[in-house]
Amino acid sequence: MPKTEDIIQKSGVSRSTVFRFLRGDNVRPEARKAILKAMHELGYSTRELFLKDVVFEISVAKDFEKFKGFTEVIQGITERAEVKNVKIQLAIRTGEQIRKDYERWSEKNGTKGVIIIGKDWDNETLEAQWLRDKKIPHIFVNRVIEEPDISYVAVDVRKAACDIVEYLINKGCRKIATLGNPGTLRIDRDKLAGYDDAFEKKGLKADEKYKFILEEDDSSADAIEKILNMEDIPDAFFGICDSYAMEFINRAREKGFRIPEDISVVGMDDLDIAQYFKPALTTVKTPFRELGMLAVDYLLQILTEDLVSVKSIVKHTLHIRESA
Repeated sequence: MPKTEDIIQKSGVSRSTVFRFLRGDNVRPEARKAILKAMHELGYSTRELFLKDVVFEISVAKDFEKFKGFTEVIQGITERAEVKNVKIQLAIRTGEQIRKDYERWSEKNGTKGVIIIGKDWDNETLEAQWLRDKKIPHIFVNRVIEEPDISYVAVDVRKAACDIVEYLINKGCRKIATLGNPGTLRIDRDKLAGYDDAFEKKGLKADEKYKFILEEDDSSADAIEKILNMEDIPDAFFGICDSYAMEFINRAREKGFRIPEDISVVGMDDLDIAQYFKPALTTVKTPFRELGMLAVDYLLQILTEDLVSVKSIVKHTLHIRESA
């Protein structure tokens, strides 16, 4: 069966113009005439071509289930893809698999773009390099990547972290414990930078003894145990994800600490369970479903408008509940 590439070659019209036409946008009369003539000769209708040719891959890591917002992002992607008549495929790739997959990449296989979700810093960097070099339309979800030709849709997690830690500082907390793995995860780096920003904004300096930096094989459980065994117990805990915050609350209560009377606790993400947890978790809302929907919209925009990149920041919100 002929594909978009055949239409482009036969009509002599640019790729972006062909995609705009197939999406129903207006194109120059001469371009429209050439595209319709080529499609007629190839025996294809516009709707048939669009339905058969537009496929997006969702590129994830092997341990993608560890990313707690995955389900919501996928829900947003699939809902919007169905509306836009885009087919979705899941591709699990990290390390060497990234190189292998992109070395043999070809639009002729029907895949037009890639949505990247929830990978660590090394794999994001490697994949971004291949996507850039091969000029593959793509968009990273909830990663702010500085390179000008890399596309993303994300919450400003550094600003979000700053806002929630500033909330704790405004409540009088100064000994705010936290943990993360900034050496491996870009998003941890950005959130911990936001933690520092909040203290600096208030003219204060965070006490480094309350910041626990995890190495690759370290566990959050061990770090939480160390925090709760400190001689000078923190008055608050900043969980850079809701999972860390809820894990901290459970362990703290086992040790007899009251939340929030003894230690205030906040998280980030606002997973579905956060509002039903006991005590209900104060956290930052990351609109994962919306990010998934926008990823499809922006990737289509990159294709149809022949854009180099799209960078979009989505608003976050604080949800104040019982834990702080």
